[in-house]
Amino acid sequence: MMENRIIELMAANALVDGGISLPLKTVLREKPFRITMKIPTTRSMIRISELYLKTGVTVDEYQKFNEEQHARFIYLHGKTLSRIVAAGIVRGPVMGRLLNRPVAWLLRELMHPVALAEAWRNILNNISTTSFGTIITSAAMINKMQPLVSRNEG
Repeated sequence: MMENRIIELMAANALVDGGISLPLKTVLREKPFRITMKIPTTRSMIRISELYLKTGVTVDEYQKFNEEQHARFIYLHGKTLSRIVAAGIVRGPVMGRLLNRPVAWLLRELMHPVALAEAWRNILNNISTTSFGTIITSAAMINKMQPLVSRNEG
């Protein structure tokens, strides 16, 4: 039941093109400034998928890592992780190509590693389309000719 609720929230978030606010800490400001990582476009998903496959590690495998394995993964794939998150921030066809590496560098310099890894896991969860198959199936089963219960009460 809770999984259905999460799927509905993801669908609503996708429809309104909502995003996740990421904190970037600087020396100049005491309070971190925030940038928004939105749900990637198809072009960004292709870039993200390419980078993700280069790591050779699934999100489930990453969650089972111990501290040493986390450190080794960040050491080996930190740039790739930041480029994946940057692809979610800069989504345009031209700007996505031009600004991906500078934004990724900015993320590596100003973002906490734990927050970067969490953003990486979040963006990989958001690009999954299998959960939306349930919504599409349930919408197809609704009889569109039958009035809704809430409309009959008025």
